Amino acid sequence: MISLFRRIRQKLIGDWNVRRYLLYAIGEILLVVIGILIALQVNNWNEHRKSLDKERYYLNSIKASIELSQDELNRVIHDAESIVNSADTLFIILSYELQDQYEPLFIDSLLFNVRDYSLISLNDGGIQEILNTGSMDIIQDEEIRVILASWNERIHQIRKFEDETLYSSRRYSEYISKYFDISRYLIYDDSVSGIIPEKREDFLTDPVLVNHLSEIWNNNMVMGDIYKQEKADLDSLNTLIDEYLQD
Repeated sequence: MISLFRRIRQKLIGDWNVRRYLLYAIGEILLVVIGILIALQVNNWNEHRKSLDKERYYLNSIKASIELSQDELNRVIHDAESIVNSADTLFIILSYELQDQYEPLFIDSLLFNVRDYSLISLNDGGIQEILNTGSMDIIQDEEIRVILASWNERIHQIRKFEDETLYSSRRYSEYISKYFDISRYLIYDDSVSGIIPEKREDFLTDPVLVNHLSEIWNNNMVMGDIYKQEKADLDSLNTLIDEYLQD
């Protein structure tokens, strides 16, 4: 084919048909250009399709992470609310000196429940994958990118408050351990409290106990609100992804 084009060019030049040769040359150039443009367009189409497939993979992976994380968020929200309710109930009982009107084991259960704390274990593999690989630009929806971009900062804030909650819980546990004799529960009498009898009055009227309850109540209220906000953010992200994938 190349030799054929060469003979045609030589014949045209030999006949001094410059005008026809120029038209032929221009036609050759146009064919080459058109071929290149078509190849580029096909390549761009293939790259665009690969990019869309990769974006859909990441979004579906993120959705899976959200669904797993929502269950975990529901758990820690419930735990924080339980601790707040126990601290609040105990605070009211002690403030109005009503402790003798309740079963000893009920007071014990409140004291022990306040000692609890909850740490979230988020299943964020899908989110971390796109953040760690630097593939954020592949997500075309700006709202989705904004929520994802702030993920690590939000988790950092959660861990910060969890540390404070854990610290206050440990201080409280250390404090109440001075007033409890766990072996008393071996008596198997529902009316027997684990609080050392001779220390009971001083313990339940100690302002330090009330201070601990107040600190734990406040920390878990804040922690619960942060968990709820994160749950709302993930709900919004999940909705945005659903709407985007349906378009």
